[in-house]
Amino acid sequence: MATAPPFLAPTAHPLPSPERLAALYAFTRAQRESNPDGYASNVRWWGDALAAGLEAGTVGANSSDGGRDTLVLRVDDALLDALAKNGTRPKGIAGVVDSLASTPALLPLARFLDSLTPIEQGPSIASRIVGAGWSALGRLSPFGGEQTEEGLYKSTRGKEYVHVPSVKAAAAKFVERLDNNPLVNYTDSLFSRASFLKEFGDITSPQANLSKRDTDVLLRWLARDVGSVVVEGDVIKIISGGQLASDHPITEADRGALAVLGTLSRVDAQIADIEVEAADCQAKVKRQLGLGQRAAAASYLRSKKNLDDVLAKRVATGEQLRSVVRALDQAKGDAEVMSAYEASTAALASALSDPRLSPDRIAATTDALADALADQREIDDAVRLGGDLANPAIDEDELEKELAALVLEDKEEKEAKERKEREERAAADKKRADADAAAAAAAAAAKVLAPSVPSSDPGSKGTDAGTAVTPETQWADRHADAQQREHEERERAAAEQLKRDERLVAAE
Repeated sequence: MATAPPFLAPTAHPLPSPERLAALYAFTRAQRESNPDGYASNVRWWGDALAAGLEAGTVGANSSDGGRDTLVLRVDDALLDALAKNGTRPKGIAGVVDSLASTPALLPLARFLDSLTPIEQGPSIASRIVGAGWSALGRLSPFGGEQTEEGLYKSTRGKEYVHVPSVKAAAAKFVERLDNNPLVNYTDSLFSRASFLKEFGDITSPQANLSKRDTDVLLRWLARDVGSVVVEGDVIKIISGGQLASDHPITEADRGALAVLGTLSRVDAQIADIEVEAADCQAKVKRQLGLGQRAAAASYLRSKKNLDDVLAKRVATGEQLRSVVRALDQAKGDAEVMSAYEASTAALASALSDPRLSPDRIAATTDALADALADQREIDDAVRLGGDLANPAIDEDELEKELAALVLEDKEEKEAKERKEREERAAADKKRADADAAAAAAAAAAKVLAPSVPSSDPGSKGTDAGTAVTPETQWADRHADAQQREHEERERAAAEQLKRDERLVAAE
């Protein structure tokens, strides 16, 4: 089995033998005359390989957003470099692209985007004849006969083609995703091109996301050939199954709702950034207090309080925008319910000369007016309040109290640590004293049980009895030493506590 070229490494595309792979890189358009079947086989293999490379994002043109196109193929030196294996470029790619362009697999990008009729519907007979004639003329050499591989590459270099099978596969995945995750609310069906790319960017392959140009190509196919979306400028509206795009044009309400959604998305991003900054300031406050830098800690704390104020405003704004989105969804749902009511009450509608006078419509209109007036009052209050809250004053007394609380917290932590150390030392001393007492008791018991040995020097009996050190005496001395050390430790701890209290009073 041959080693896969780099552009096919991320794919599962089957590889031929090393000899066959070398032939695929070496064949040219000249083989078309000498071995038509072999040439057609080579074209098919390269067509499948290009499709796999596009899906993997390894052969498409570099897009403006830093990635590679997955639906558009550009014929240039960059493509040949992407297809190269061990530094060897394929020689017959221009012929392959030319052959594929004569089939429905590849379409010039401009023609794909500008076509008003569905691609699979096909152009008229006259336009097909003219197009085929111009395509054939393009492959002819000005000196007679068909162009060579080099001449054909020069004539196709820089041209961009849409890989239609990849577009159809992406559209099928798009429809499948909508079937598995139906749109519930009205605002769920509205997207800008940027939000559409963010939501459906992985529709072609998990290995490579759609580029901006891929998004334009896919949206053009979905709008013109599938009829599942309506696109007007930067506004995209997804149409539910069974609905006609002509019945759901882009309206000013759609544009306004999309503007609200965009603002809400930006506010949510700002909230996330502010939360990160506030947490960082809080960590810096603790760190500076640990280093004894009270002024720096106060500065960071002041910054955190400002961030908290901004965060509160952004959160309030976000909630207000969400309430607007919910109101839009509810209004759209109410309109659909009203449409259902109107469709099912034809008899009542025919009895009224003016359908705007129906009780349901009057109620809906008054409710909408009340909601609009309430929104206006909220907006007016928010605007007036914004001037007062733009530069809120910080309570210095509250700031000092919070700093004092943090200092006290740090002091209590240190005292708890020292108290724990003293307790551990006292426990160790007690354990050692208990061990000494046990050893002394054991020695005394052994002495009582041991037989007395008479002294060989009768004159020294009184002297030994008067100067010998007994185990009871040793135990008493050790116990007295332990009590003395414990007393000294208590005096030292009390002296240290007094010094800390004096320093705290002087600092305040």
